[in-house]
Amino acid sequence: MKTLTSTFTALSIATLFSFNAIAADPEVEQDVNYGDPTASFSTIGISASKDTTQLNGMAGFGANIFQLDIAADNKTGDLNGRGRYFHVTDGLGYSVDVLADANSQTVLGGLIYKFQVTDNISIFPMLSGGATQVKRPGEDNKYDRSGLAQAGVYAMYGFDAGHWLYANPKTTYHVKNKAFINQVELGGGFMVSSNISVGAKVEYTAEHKNQFGTMKADTVTWLQANYYF
Repeated sequence: MKTLTSTFTALSIATLFSFNAIAADPEVEQDVNYGDPTASFSTIGISASKDTTQLNGMAGFGANIFQLDIAADNKTGDLNGRGRYFHVTDGLGYSVDVLADANSQTVLGGLIYKFQVTDNISIFPMLSGGATQVKRPGEDNKYDRSGLAQAGVYAMYGFDAGHWLYANPKTTYHVKNKAFINQVELGGGFMVSSNISVGAKVEYTAEHKNQFGTMKADTVTWLQANYYF
């Protein structure tokens, strides 16, 4: 992981290989709740917080799902992004995520499994592992690198009308810093029509230590809108 360019190049290569798998996986039409993280569908949307505006896109081809999120800082215009390939069959999914901005890059590979507890309640345990690198301040092409391990659970209540509520607690272990980063996300979506939803989420990150010192606890509120097709 030397540069931002090489990171996205690696994602592009992985995406090309993933498209080969699409031909072998016929697209299956099904009724889905758009809050289900293992559901395959296509959407474009926008998310906004006090400091950031983000464009969201997802394309579902049966068992193969591709996502791209691009965000901009509302004050500086600095960009960051996430690309994701996700494959799911019979509730079991695996994914590859690449997250990057001008100063850091992260790659994660993960697993998720869907437990359908009732017709309306679903539980999704998640486990990921990967690596990250962060540019050292004032040092060109010098990075601090570390392995990462992440575990979490996504719990969702899906309403019969298509709305949803969810909670997503997770913890990430930073190997080099020997520190856990604990987070929880709470949110939901409301279907205003058959192909449009509005929603909101709150992301909380607990106080933790990194290579720059102690990071204070942080809470971010997002508003969202999506169109499905």
